[in-house]
Amino acid sequence: MKIPPARRIRTGAILAAAGAAVLAVGGCGGSGGAATHDSATGSKAPAAPAAPEILKGSALKGLLLPASAMPKGFRIEADGTRNSGEAVAPRTSAPVPAKKVCGALGQTSWIRVTGIGEAAFAQTDFGNAGNTEEIAQEIDTYHGDDARQAMAELRKVFAHCATFTDKSSGATAKVKVTSAKLHGVGDEGVKAVATSSAWDGGTTLAAVRVGNAIVTTLYSSSHADKGAAAVTMTEQVAKKVNAAS
Repeated sequence: MKIPPARRIRTGAILAAAGAAVLAVGGCGGSGGAATHDSATGSKAPAAPAAPEILKGSALKGLLLPASAMPKGFRIEADGTRNSGEAVAPRTSAPVPAKKVCGALGQTSWIRVTGIGEAAFAQTDFGNAGNTEEIAQEIDTYHGDDARQAMAELRKVFAHCATFTDKSSGATAKVKVTSAKLHGVGDEGVKAVATSSAWDGGTTLAAVRVGNAIVTTLYSSSHADKGAAAVTMTEQVAKKVNAAS
């Protein structure tokens, strides 16, 4: 008898952003305080382009899809629903060990496989009554160009994990991951479908970058569609993030 894809809710692993203090911005003194002038012309040096706004967790949570948008029978799971509030975490790096990175693709907050820490986040998880299917959605915002780099790392992980052995819930499964680009929404996007002969159905993962934000969805399904609706959900949230940016 085949089993559904393993459901592995992240518990007790709140991202660093949740407890991080907001970084103080430097004052007007020092090297960054005054405008510089060209000695020959007396003209001001061109101003550096403003960094894009980092949407905080308190704002991001309102951009996630509500329970009413989930398939029939799914209900919110409180232990997988959280956000970083008004906190903005500093830039961090938290590489996932190579031997654990493929298995982490089946967990909520699977964007962590990139090893690049977020500035702020919000996530919501849903499960069905039988506890056999799961939908996890998340938005992470990043400092500087980290979102672009995270997407590049994510594509590398999907390629690295094209085939791997998963051990969870007392079962071992040979897993195949097939990835492809997503077009038409956000600045870039990618999806991956994880399947195994040991499972009923499969898991669809989707990620779309909108500026310095990345929207991710995981849909673990025991049905033949393998959670394909994850792509549509991710695109819907990405449009909301774009409108709010």
